[in-house]
This record gives sequence, C-alpha cells and structure tokens, in this order.
Amino acid sequence: MPITKKQVLNILNYLDKNKEFYFPFRIICHDFNKDNEFYNFDCLEIEYEVIEGNVLLQNFVLEENLQNLYPETVELMAQGFLDKIEHKDVADKISNLAVEYRKNWKENLCESEDIEIYGLNEFIGGKAEAYKDCLQIIEEHYIKN
Repeated sequence: MPITKKQVLNILNYLDKNKEFYFPFRIICHDFNKDNEFYNFDCLEIEYEVIEGNVLLQNFVLEENLQNLYPETVELMAQGFLDKIEHKDVADKISNLAVEYRKNWKENLCESEDIEIYGLNEFIGGKAEAYKDCLQIIEEHYIKN
C-alpha cells in the first residue's frame, strides 16, 4: 500500500516513542537504485533524520511483515476492519440525509417575505450543506478504497 513521506515520518516518530509497540509492517522506499545498500531495505531501520532530510525519498510502500502476531496486533487489525465497515455505514447514512435535505430545500423560497418560511428553508439548506461537509470529512479521513 503506498504511503506518504509524512506518514513514514509519523510512523518512525511513534515507534521511537513507543519502543514496546510491535508494528507488523515493513516500509520500503522505491527511490533507491538496485545497486544502493538501501534498495528493498526496511525504512524502519533507517534514521528518521536521513529520511526527513533527503528530498529524493518520496515513494514509499507499506508491506505486511506478520512474523509475530501479538494479541494486541490482532486486536488493532480487527479494529481497523470494523472501523472501515462502520465508517462506510455512517457515510451512507450521512449521504442519504444530505440528499434528503437538499431535495426539501426550495430555491424559490430564498426570496420569501414570510420569515418563518424563509427561516425554515434556510435551516434545511444549511443542514444539507452540513451533511455534505461531514460526508467529505469522513471520506477523506476514514474511507480509503
């Protein structure tokens, strides 16, 4: 799975601060040539500063490395699957609400002189926009197909 340099640095920083944490993956950088000593080398064994300071290192992938599955590791992996499934369900519900509120909003009521009709219509339009914004946040941060 491709990951960004920022994600690599976040992982390295976390693992440095949590030495007892078992990370069941390798990070491989595809920017090294075959004749380089770091070709196909696990970046978890490269110093943080080396990766951070080298602008040429940009193409990283996360590969499984499941030799030792600790109970905590299995629990985290299971939680990841559950989060993926549950966030998708939430995204579907929010999407449906956004569509429903958008259907109930009426453009012609934006000019209404009846403050109650105008206010209710603006409220409905605001809810539609809010649900749309929530859906975008969920899709950007939790649902990565």
